[in-house]
Amino acid sequence: MTSFPTLLGIDYGTQRIGIAISHTSLAEPLTIILSDRSAIPSLQEIVKKYSIEKIILGLSENEMAEKTKAFAEELKKNVIVPIEFVDETLTSAEVHSKFAEKEKGKRKYKGPIDHYAAAEILQMYLNDLS
Repeated sequence: MTSFPTLLGIDYGTQRIGIAISHTSLAEPLTIILSDRSAIPSLQEIVKKYSIEKIILGLSENEMAEKTKAFAEELKKNVIVPIEFVDETLTSAEVHSKFAEKEKGKRKYKGPIDHYAAAEILQMYLNDLS
């Protein structure tokens, strides 16, 4: 039986940060935290609480990629687990598409999707492992 490390997926944004977790080969949305001064302490707490072994951080393009890299540098100073980047291009579009499929004829989901996008990022990483 394959053993999976406990991983944390992060969809970094300037307003909100989506968080997902995996203990197995499946990523699960966990929570959304604010992208402010409390973000790093909140992530430190999550890493400790869930015994995270590695962080998978979605990396987009252009200016947002630079902001994400700066966030990763700050995070590296405050957690002792490795951080890996995964291309997150179109993950939010993928989440919206999945909701649209699921909601045919139902009321549309209008809440934040950051944690679902983090789960998509983490799931892509997990799929590449197998």
